[in-house]
Amino acid sequence: MANPESRSQPPDGGWGWMVVLAGFIVSGCTIGTYRSLGVFFLTFSQQFQASSAETAWITSILIFVTAFLSPVGTALASTIGFRPTIMLGGVLTAAGYIVSGFATRMFHLYLGIGCLTGLGYALSLSPAVAIVGQYFTRRRAMATSLLMLGSSVASMAFPPLFQYLMDEYGWKGALLIIGGIMLNIVVAGALIRPLEAYRDRKVENSLGNSRVNESDMELETGNGKKCFTDAANFLKEFWAQMNFKVILIPSVALFLASLFIKEFVINVPGLYIIPRAKQLQIEDYAAASLLTVSSIADMVSRLAVGAIPDNSRFSRFDQYGLSLCLLGVSNLLFPLAKTYPALVAYAIANGAFYGAFLPMTATCVADLVGPERLPSALGILASIQGFASLAGPPFAGWLFDETQSYDATFLQAGAGFLLAGLLPFLLRLRKKRPADTTEEPADSPQTVKGENETLLAPERETAV
Repeated sequence: MANPESRSQPPDGGWGWMVVLAGFIVSGCTIGTYRSLGVFFLTFSQQFQASSAETAWITSILIFVTAFLSPVGTALASTIGFRPTIMLGGVLTAAGYIVSGFATRMFHLYLGIGCLTGLGYALSLSPAVAIVGQYFTRRRAMATSLLMLGSSVASMAFPPLFQYLMDEYGWKGALLIIGGIMLNIVVAGALIRPLEAYRDRKVENSLGNSRVNESDMELETGNGKKCFTDAANFLKEFWAQMNFKVILIPSVALFLASLFIKEFVINVPGLYIIPRAKQLQIEDYAAASLLTVSSIADMVSRLAVGAIPDNSRFSRFDQYGLSLCLLGVSNLLFPLAKTYPALVAYAIANGAFYGAFLPMTATCVADLVGPERLPSALGILASIQGFASLAGPPFAGWLFDETQSYDATFLQAGAGFLLAGLLPFLLRLRKKRPADTTEEPADSPQTVKGENETLLAPERETAV
């Protein structure tokens, strides 16, 4: 009989690569789509006679609902399985865009694209990232980079496609077609295969602590249960996801602060670069191509980051912080870009630095909390980030409404990126404190414990 300890190890390959492909499709249809919604920004604003701040609420609500309901996605996936959860998310995502195609008021877009599509994103994206994190340990950074590469490929193709759809079918017809494209998430969900080792481990653990009863095990394998049983198990799993102890650890709290500031400004470049280009009298397709150029640089950067091996002198946290700092500098210099070639240069820099830090986010979280608590940590951190995302785009739109210039919006984005990038370097300074070289304090990343489980993974488990 196989050793239970060996059976609990992630496979680091095999069908995991098909799971990565599924995540690739999901990230493309979710992140890739909302990063391309800037093509519709001026159209929505003019169609509904709304200010920039009012129009920006579409994207901010979408991102907020996606992030805030991420624990619901991971809890539902843990209850009924990752495959049906992701497929349900695909249906809701498509429905949100299709319903929005019949909008007659801006409020309808808030409900359709913002709320309904946001719920679909939450049920598909967070479980897709979590299941890949469970399939890989040593190759987690590479797998995560390949998964997130889907958003780069989609962001490269969608802006000119969306512009073409608007020109040919109007914005309503374009949204209906986009809804059809989003059904590919359902196909991606069908590729998800339950991780047997992870499921077996849950069953084995239940023998000792009775956290998973017989009905839970049957539900995990896909057997039908009554509605009240489903609801009871979902609530139990959801409550288990909300383990806020992880954010009380100093290193996690510091990283969370960086994520909060980053999320406040992260959507400014993609949302406002096309309106800025059109303000400079640049043609529609040329303006949309800026997102394509940025996405190409993003894709190359993600591949490069995934191939970088671990280095004790320059950790994943250092890479994350440096990339954000460089992204901040490029946005602070953005007001100097007043011609199309200059905007292209900015788009390349923005895409390269964006692609360098984004795959590191999930990897850094996994290194901090370990694979066992990765779904819980991703859900909690994403929910808190959602509050920052809710306020960021409208605030940037308000700055434009007040100044009638996009310079202020990109300057505040640059300052936010720079500050968010500097915070992770404090983790290195904390490790170098004299007290840390002798005896680990009670709240150090390597020794903090709770519920008889180590909350932070040892540094030696950092993914390659």
